[in-house]
Amino acid sequence: MLKDIFFYPLAALFMAIIISAALSFGDYEVLTPNQIRAQGFTVEGKNLAELTASPGTNFQYIAETPNAPAFARLVTTVARDTAPPSPGVFAALNTHYEDAFAQHRLRLTITARTSPQNGLQAFDMAYFTAGSGDSGWQRRQLTSDWANYVFEFTPGPLNDQSELDYFSIWPGDTSEPFTMDVSYMRVEVIEAP
Repeated sequence: MLKDIFFYPLAALFMAIIISAALSFGDYEVLTPNQIRAQGFTVEGKNLAELTASPGTNFQYIAETPNAPAFARLVTTVARDTAPPSPGVFAALNTHYEDAFAQHRLRLTITARTSPQNGLQAFDMAYFTAGSGDSGWQRRQLTSDWANYVFEFTPGPLNDQSELDYFSIWPGDTSEPFTMDVSYMRVEVIEAP
């Protein structure tokens, strides 16, 4: 038997090797702040399947067809006033984005529509940061056609809590199964400080 004094450090080392090996197969590229500001952040197509639904919300990824773009169908699963505080359905941006976007004027765009069946009438969108301020929820009325829903926001200066940012959607206020479709999400810098 291996003593605990040896087992735990060896187990941690082994896990670190496994995680490092798994990550080395990805195409993850660390962008500079200037590259991030120039390129912005976009979620569309297959990347919509990587959205995250926090408690009280859910989504389903619908793949692209010859007649329609890929999209995510979003729904609220519990009444919003009884759900725990959360960012709803969101795209997570790593810490490099918060560093690059701090104190820059951002334009946030969501391309969405009310779903053809059980369509939602309105939704909220927001941008949350760990250390440079939040936009607060912005209410938008949906239409049956794809449309761009836009707002602008300037995060404040960074503090010591730089972490993930969240570009968020809260799809409705009730637990009724009303849905909305989202095909595109974009954060772009429109003005330097």
